[in-house]
Amino acid sequence: MPDPDQALVEACQTANKQDFDEAYRQLFVLYQDRVFTICLRVTGNQEDALDAAQETMVTLARRIKDFAFRSRFSSWVFRIAVNAAIDSRRKRLDAPRAGVQTTVGNAEGERQLQQVAAEESHADPVQEVSRTENQVLIQDALARMNPRFAALLVLRYIEGMSYDEISEVQECSLGTVKSRLNRAHTALREFLQHRGFDPSELTP
Repeated sequence: MPDPDQALVEACQTANKQDFDEAYRQLFVLYQDRVFTICLRVTGNQEDALDAAQETMVTLARRIKDFAFRSRFSSWVFRIAVNAAIDSRRKRLDAPRAGVQTTVGNAEGERQLQQVAAEESHADPVQEVSRTENQVLIQDALARMNPRFAALLVLRYIEGMSYDEISEVQECSLGTVKSRLNRAHTALREFLQHRGFDPSELTP
């Protein structure tokens, strides 16, 4: 099946600067919400998520000409987003930040991601995991566990990806995805049970 993003990606790969900006703008708009959501759920806070999302979009712009369609473009985007979010979270844990800011490369990109961040605070995707009053507790669990486990849970439960899709994003075998997701799910259950929450609705 053809990659649905192929035409836009190829337009970016072959365009002059003016045409590139337009084609990339369309990709930016297409992916900004999901990239920010993934980054927010993995990092656990909006500031780190915004930095990670911005880093993701900058990386896409810089490296898109090298994309060879060995996987779906969306898988490549989400792989970069997950890695950027994990890096951002680790940097925060290693050295607490003080007003560090990054940019997407232009003021419009910065404004759009800021708008996504503002909208995210009013429309919480963690409702896809649990529609109970314990949503904050679940996010706290994601923010405290191994970031790679948190990323798997985000892809599976919040983004609703299949095992095959996660395998492509993570560039690992289906068996590895299932094994890691089981470990991640166990870690989440143990955290929630320790805090007095019944996680019975969260099944792999």
